Amino acid sequence: MARLRRCICSPWLIAWLAAIFIGGTVPQAAALDFSAERVVKRGKSVVTAHVNAKDDRWRFEFTQPQGGASIIIVRVDHGTSWLILSKRRQYMEVPITSDHRLVVSEGMEGEVSRELVGEETLNGFPTELFEVTVKEDSDTRQYYRWVTKAQRFPLKTVSKQGEWSEEFRRVIFTEQSPFLFELPRRLDPATPPANMQPTSNHQ
Repeated sequence: MARLRRCICSPWLIAWLAAIFIGGTVPQAAALDFSAERVVKRGKSVVTAHVNAKDDRWRFEFTQPQGGASIIIVRVDHGTSWLILSKRRQYMEVPITSDHRLVVSEGMEGEVSRELVGEETLNGFPTELFEVTVKEDSDTRQYYRWVTKAQRFPLKTVSKQGEWSEEFRRVIFTEQSPFLFELPRRLDPATPPANMQPTSNHQ
């Protein structure tokens, strides 16, 4: 247990969780069922996960488990999320924070304007490419955002400076089984330390 606590408390693991999820107060995700491969790049860091989404329920299965964590299941309807440590057959139940939210709405947090750049077929989907201006505190930033014409789904978003991007590949819009978003059986609970607070992360 002491070994597990050291892993959970490490600043590296907390920073890793923050890098995966879009932080801050964000628009609510659209009510949409889909599966996809999600690739988030930040500088030299690349985090890839298979994503299943059903309305306000999300499941992330990571290609490269880090710190023992291989799956995160988020249940907004229950007000909780589960961090699953598969190698130890353990899980942690933690409150939902901005770090755990999947945002798939067309609009961006703090968006003040957008301009249609053109149309493009991306990952097999006809999309509209926008240049989006976002206000973050006292600064403004620009992003390129590819939105599918049919579902209005943000297939890819890239910061104009190139330091951050999020892309959904192999997207399949189909109903997802509710069993994907249930806590697996035969896992032992691992209570996180009281001082473990995920750090909010901004694009």
